[in-house]
Amino acid sequence: MDTEGLKAFLYGFSSLARFLLGSPLGIALLIGGVALLFALRVWGALRSRALACGAAGTRLGWGEGFLILFKEFYSSAAALAAALPAIAGALLASLALVAVSDSLKSMDELRANAARIRELSVVLQNLERRQKVMDLRVLSVKDGVSTIFIEYYDPADESKPAASEELSLPGGDIYLDSIVFNFDYSEIAGGRRVNLALPYRVFSDQLPQAQGLPLRSRDGEGLPYAYGRDAGELYGIAPAAYRERLAELMALLDDERGAREAGIVRSVYGSAVHRRARAGERFTVWIEQSGGITVKDAVEF
Repeated sequence: MDTEGLKAFLYGFSSLARFLLGSPLGIALLIGGVALLFALRVWGALRSRALACGAAGTRLGWGEGFLILFKEFYSSAAALAAALPAIAGALLASLALVAVSDSLKSMDELRANAARIRELSVVLQNLERRQKVMDLRVLSVKDGVSTIFIEYYDPADESKPAASEELSLPGGDIYLDSIVFNFDYSEIAGGRRVNLALPYRVFSDQLPQAQGLPLRSRDGEGLPYAYGRDAGELYGIAPAAYRERLAELMALLDDERGAREAGIVRSVYGSAVHRRARAGERFTVWIEQSGGITVKDAVEF
């Protein structure tokens, strides 16, 4: 049996032992099994005696049946007493195997967690760069309502937008709101200052920030287009592992309390930039390597 097969056996045996010896249902099943075996033994003895009486032309009486029951109980108790050393040895061996299984699980969890932390750190390193994430065009400003068209870009393929949408909101000053995750001194930042910014809603001077319109800046798996990376540009991690750890990171970042409890981020705060909306103008939105976002006129690039 190979190492993994041995581990699988130990883990399975440990789970079974914990269930049978450490849960009310398991203990009830053990007692029920012993009672069933005793009942089958008594039934077999009574049936054999009843058949013998029938062959002799008599019937098995209640008194004789009670004696058979008492005899089987006595012999079962004696057999159990004789087997106590073996049972105690089996229990001790089971406890030892459970302890070994727990130790192996702890070691596996430590190794897996260390590998996970390393991969999360590498994901941060791959995300830590300046890049264009959005193009924003003002389609119209009419009757106090601004209509904008947004195109989202995935760095894995910047030749065309990954997605787009059109939004209308009251007001003439357009604010792009982003959430910034600060990894300063966190475990997966390796003691360095790392900030990640992610635009997530738009509001205006007439539409309160708390009522801002959400941006559809994520793909079908919930991963930001801005955090996409071409397989050839990734360093230190395989593409599949990158997406897996990125999904894990985003799940934590979407749960601020959970991220804090997990020690993943030091602080979370909002950052907004704004532009005056004028029909026909176009802006480019960039995520900065130092954290936060900037909005520039498209002609500047």
